[in-house]
Amino acid sequence: MKSSIGDIRRLAILDTLEIMDSSPEKIYNDITALAASMCNSQISLITLLDDKRQLFKSHHNLDFHQTPLEVSFCKYLIKEDIDQLIVEDAKEDERFSDNPFVLNYPHISFYAGVPLIWSNGTRLGSLCVMDKQPKKLSGQQIKGLKTLAQQVIHLLELRKTKKEVEKKNEELEKIMNSSLDIICTIDRNGTFLSVNSACKKIWGYSPNELIGRNYIDFVYKEDRQKTKKSSEATFSGKETLNFENRYLHKDGSLVSLMWSANWNNQDGIMYCVARDITDRKKIEHQLEHSERRFKSLIQEGSDLIAILDEQANYKYVSPTSTKILQIKPEEFIGTNAFDYIHPDDQASVYNSFKEILEKSQINIEPFRFKNKNEEWRWVETIATNQMNEPSLKGIVANSRDVTERILYLKAIEEQNVKLKQIAWTQSHVVRAPVARLMGLIELIKDNELSFEEKDEILNFIIKSAHEIDSIIKEIVENSFYNIELKNSK
Repeated sequence: MKSSIGDIRRLAILDTLEIMDSSPEKIYNDITALAASMCNSQISLITLLDDKRQLFKSHHNLDFHQTPLEVSFCKYLIKEDIDQLIVEDAKEDERFSDNPFVLNYPHISFYAGVPLIWSNGTRLGSLCVMDKQPKKLSGQQIKGLKTLAQQVIHLLELRKTKKEVEKKNEELEKIMNSSLDIICTIDRNGTFLSVNSACKKIWGYSPNELIGRNYIDFVYKEDRQKTKKSSEATFSGKETLNFENRYLHKDGSLVSLMWSANWNNQDGIMYCVARDITDRKKIEHQLEHSERRFKSLIQEGSDLIAILDEQANYKYVSPTSTKILQIKPEEFIGTNAFDYIHPDDQASVYNSFKEILEKSQINIEPFRFKNKNEEWRWVETIATNQMNEPSLKGIVANSRDVTERILYLKAIEEQNVKLKQIAWTQSHVVRAPVARLMGLIELIKDNELSFEEKDEILNFIIKSAHEIDSIIKEIVENSFYNIELKNSK
């Protein structure tokens, strides 16, 4: 058939449906069986036409599943744009009299078909019945055939909707599983409905080991009462933020978590996010004197998830961007990531970005990123290549603010450099009196000197030794003072 806009649309719809060469399905087989019985015909088919062949999604009483397009009866329903094609005796029809399926098996004589028309008017194929003997159909039988064809279209539309939902779910699952935090849903009875893959790293359990179990079974017994109380408040409609409790890891150790949760009354589901704060708790215990400052710093931190295209343009940004950078997610969409990166860091990040286009995952070293207030924040990023994943088609970047850590390390480096400079500078002050002392010692070895001259040289030696001692004390005191001053800051 000559290619047309309709052909292009038909191929696009069939591609979206992912139905060509798909496995047989009982619901379609039931329709062809019903059509054959209703029309008192031996054979019934549901056909779908691409650019080269006619494929049978269902073939009742026929032992092959496709034919070349050029010998297809059904192509006339598409090419001639007609509502039905009735061939009472193919041997007498010049269009089909020399058709190999008329002359040979299955020896088709009678054919009746109606088109499968998509909602936008595109014809995908047909529902047809065939027989070895010439025959006629009543108006009621033709009407019934058209009704069944409409049911086939309804099934195909349901298939398309299902595919779209599955792809959306896959996209959401991949975004969820790129998070370092646990993301889960729980029903009113406390049963896990879904859990992302972060649970394996944080709790030691796979999602399958948790789904269907009650969350309270995994809570540390001393925290169960306050956890139940918090959950009841969430079920009543109160948003839960920064709730802390401890869970039992699969290996028996305790995991400290910080939860955020809210209840959706319409869905009957509690949506939860849990961050592993075990390491933070250990540090807080070790640094009790700075607990308030440290706790504030950690609570301000969060992970930022983004999806970028090949040019580093933002396609998606998680809502945490508002908290981390004071920039709303929708403000990122359509902008380029390098617009926010410090000029001095752009080259190294660009090289890493080129590398991820060839690899599955890389760690990008900390770099500076501009927030809403034109301030530079240090972030480290794990980038995962999902360009070949149809539901994402992008680079998934999981970023964390590490500004405080970077600044702390830089401060230590600066302090060490300054201390080395002090030590080097002051050590040179010692060299002059030492050199003088060595010269005096050489003079005193001279046996020709008088006693008075040697006594005078000895006094100079003693004076130089006192001078060296004073210089060393001053160096030590100055170094100690500078270290103490730095520590106090």
